[in-house]
Amino acid sequence: MDLEIQEIRRLDASDFAPLLAAESRAWLDGLHWDYSPSSRLISNCLEEKRLMGHAVVGGGRPRAYCFYFAEDGKGLIADLFVEDMESNGPLAAELIARSVNTLIHDFGVSRIEAQLPHFPFEMLEPHFHSHAFDAYVRLFLAAPIAVPEHAAVSSSNAAAPSVIPEAPEGDFRFEPWSRKHELEGRDLLWRTYHRHVDAVLNDQYSSREGVARLLDNVAHSNGCGEFLPDASQIVVHRSSGKLAGLLAITRVRAGTAHIPQIAVGCEFQGVGVGTALLKAAFRKLSLSGYSEISLTVTALNAGAVRLYERLGFRPLRAFGAFVWERRA
Repeated sequence: MDLEIQEIRRLDASDFAPLLAAESRAWLDGLHWDYSPSSRLISNCLEEKRLMGHAVVGGGRPRAYCFYFAEDGKGLIADLFVEDMESNGPLAAELIARSVNTLIHDFGVSRIEAQLPHFPFEMLEPHFHSHAFDAYVRLFLAAPIAVPEHAAVSSSNAAAPSVIPEAPEGDFRFEPWSRKHELEGRDLLWRTYHRHVDAVLNDQYSSREGVARLLDNVAHSNGCGEFLPDASQIVVHRSSGKLAGLLAITRVRAGTAHIPQIAVGCEFQGVGVGTALLKAAFRKLSLSGYSEISLTVTALNAGAVRLYERLGFRPLRAFGAFVWERRA
């Protein structure tokens, strides 16, 4: 089959339907994630010619594609998917090269980020390394949740029965997520992560404005699945009145929840707040009929990895996070 690379905007959106269907199956089979809402959004953006990127075309339709964004001097490789990844790895390498060169030379960006969970770390690392990217291992983890008999799987934001978590040592109050805590939550997330390895991978953690966009994407834009405010939790330190921790939870398919954000304030770490948050989430989700929960974590964050492993999380995939910075 003869293959050629074309700009995404030159192709008809309908031509991408088989490729998007294959990508949705890969998300569901490999990461237990219903990708159909994102697939519809991508299809709409393709129809409106709003995506920048390239596709590998063969046999009259796209067989692989990559799209990216550029804004305020930063580039983001948002998605890369290749049919039959095991045998078509060179297509991924070519699409990465086209994307990186376009972002650097045509858009003049000074930073590029990419997190691409479809591909094992070792498959893409050499290609990004050849373009002077730093590479970090991210783990996509999942844990089973015991479902009580007669529990019904929630498909919406319907409230789960109230659950009182096991209180860690100290003076803490647990509450369901509420808009009234969001301003404090943004500040907590920034103070927890702005010097963290995750801020190296995603520079939105480096500023309060960036953290606000991250939380808004989770809580109001369904950017990581359907937000579940009643399963999500915040923790208040009674004596000081400070927000001590937060946990955001979304629904990514029937029976599977996901944790896009978790944070415990630095002064409250090491006393069991994070463990109590996660155990409370397990119980609430169990009562709503969920049987699985997932999250991603950077492998260098060894303490968090150990905590998740103790709570039953196991890896579905080790994928790559790649960062390029323009050097003086």
